[in-house]
Amino acid sequence: MQWKNLAPDLVRQRVILEGTTTTIVEPDQIKQYLDGLAEVAEMEKLSGPYAYSAHDMGFGGWIHWKSSGAAFYSYPTTPPLFTVDCYTCKPFSVERVAKYTQEFFDSIELVWKEIEV
Repeated sequence: MQWKNLAPDLVRQRVILEGTTTTIVEPDQIKQYLDGLAEVAEMEKLSGPYAYSAHDMGFGGWIHWKSSGAAFYSYPTTPPLFTVDCYTCKPFSVERVAKYTQEFFDSIELVWKEIEV
């Protein structure tokens, strides 16, 4: 079935960011980034941030916010790639999140796409 908004009165906002870096983003950086992301997006943390190793596939992490959360993955590509998926039930500034992400990782390249819900 085609997409339709099943809860039009519920605020939902989602953005996916991807970037490349000179070195792969590791668990300590992931946790620091996600902690700062909560502040930049003005979200209330409920748990986390968490990070883990996916062995030869890279690293991942997530943070749980009162109004949803964010997931993070880094990959051992050339150049190394990271991707962030923020999904919330509270509005946030995508521009601030993108700027923070670019500056935090000193990204070679950063792209983002807001997903309409």
